[in-house]
Amino acid sequence: MVRTVIIRAVTKGPISARRFSILFIYGLLTLPSSAQGFNFNFGAGPGFPLDKTSDFAHPSYNFVVGGGPNLVPHVKLNAEFMFHGLPVQHNIIHQLGFSDVKGRLYSLTGNLIVGSSIGGRKNAYLIGGWGWYRRSIEAKQAALSVGEICEPWWWWDAQCVNGIVSSEVTVGSRTSSAGGFNVGGGLMFPLGESSANFYAEVRYHRAFTRNGETSILPLTFGIRW
Repeated sequence: MVRTVIIRAVTKGPISARRFSILFIYGLLTLPSSAQGFNFNFGAGPGFPLDKTSDFAHPSYNFVVGGGPNLVPHVKLNAEFMFHGLPVQHNIIHQLGFSDVKGRLYSLTGNLIVGSSIGGRKNAYLIGGWGWYRRSIEAKQAALSVGEICEPWWWWDAQCVNGIVSSEVTVGSRTSSAGGFNVGGGLMFPLGESSANFYAEVRYHRAFTRNGETSILPLTFGIRW
């Protein structure tokens, strides 16, 4: 049944980042339960810019998905993809004279996870590693152009009329790719009798990007198994 859902989702059209994430998670959940030699995780939560990054970016959100081999009990390797929003502060946008400026941070990191039981049904762990980070910023400006204006109920065969419409045009963008590191820790709570765990994690990321290093502190909640 799950395979049928995945095939239908793929064949409906181009795979967006959100659709790819959904399909990836479905694939992980359908792995055989005997595959105990590997660990997987996905999660999301708020993210906070730090140091010089906080001078231009607002708090936003993060999303992560990853997996890797279990080395020995309580020691794991994990390769993880992360997306973290970096929305530019409104006063800076106004000073620049743009209608909108959006920032984003992507990363692909290799991490070592070392954990231990702290009594009861809780487990604590430390996580850290190195990886590749890509920061992108895109500026947009409002523009007027000749186009078509339709009423909200256009799907009921209402006629569109020609007119002047407002739209946003990308006027500039810049990206910076660099190496970086992360370090943090978290707590895990078993979910019933399964091998899955709910986890809460805080991690410091620092990327050595051009024109200012990028520092963030994402707080992530998700599932590890």
